[in-house]
Amino acid sequence: MDSGDHRSVNLSYTRALIQALFSLDLSMPKGARKILSQINQQERIPIDLQEHLWEAVTDAHRDPLLGIKLGLAMQADQIGLVGYLLMTQQNLGATIDQLIAYHPLLGEGGHFELRRGAFTADLCYHPNFLSCAQIRVETVLAACIAQTLSMTAGKFRTHRLLLAYPAPSLTVQQQYEELLQTQVVFSAPVSAIRFPARDLALPLVAADQEVVGCLKPKADALLQALAEKALHRKVSLLLQQMPELTREQVAQHLCISPRHLGRKLQQEQVSFRAIQDEVRSHYAKQWLKEGNRTNSEIAMALGFSDESAFGKAFKRWIGVSPSKYQFGLK
Repeated sequence: MDSGDHRSVNLSYTRALIQALFSLDLSMPKGARKILSQINQQERIPIDLQEHLWEAVTDAHRDPLLGIKLGLAMQADQIGLVGYLLMTQQNLGATIDQLIAYHPLLGEGGHFELRRGAFTADLCYHPNFLSCAQIRVETVLAACIAQTLSMTAGKFRTHRLLLAYPAPSLTVQQQYEELLQTQVVFSAPVSAIRFPARDLALPLVAADQEVVGCLKPKADALLQALAEKALHRKVSLLLQQMPELTREQVAQHLCISPRHLGRKLQQEQVSFRAIQDEVRSHYAKQWLKEGNRTNSEIAMALGFSDESAFGKAFKRWIGVSPSKYQFGLK
């Protein structure tokens, strides 16, 4: 089945992740080696392969702090053009502006937002992941903290790390704070790094406008190439937030007609149904594994007319009925 998800991740980011794993003296899982063997040496990796890689790593290393440790171990100079573009800006504010603009070149699994207050600023990260969300968010934000400290020669100060996930045990919470040397707040409305707003003016130790002038046109060209296939990502994000939406409702959210939506997706070599099937099948499998919802409730949450329609669709996706799928999990 064509998943309909054409998002991708930069090969350099994946290499930096693997290098961080090695630097922590953690073994490469057998499953991860198999996935990496499927990756060619082009610049970008399909996001579904990246998700399988994360699943293999988290299955092999059951450490609640793994995301934080990986993020702290990653290096900006390992992530290629974008890393160098961020390192050579004049100050931290300019770096964050560039991070927001060019983050899709690293990976299309989420986006950054800067929220400024009178005295503090929040660098927020909004994930768009289907699996292993918490560890991936923590890796991203821990890497941002570590690299910002490095780029400002240790002058950057984090007030606190906000995580939009339930709090672990008090012992694990203390370990988070020991690793990050800052307060960590769980169950926050959004995952973010909170820091003094004045730190936006901090100069970077590797600032070099000549280098920026050379790198920016290349980054702009790569970003434009990604933008040419942007609609399916917007559709996928909407459906992940509201999987019950119909094609007409998605078109309405995007302020275009259903016919125009279909034409634009066809130009990107994907169909609305393929994207919808990918999202629905993911949530269906997840909810069946959790066992907290009836088939009727899942059908309603996914926008099916009734339980029978959901059952037929699930069998088309997976090859077995929902009940047989659940039975196979026991």
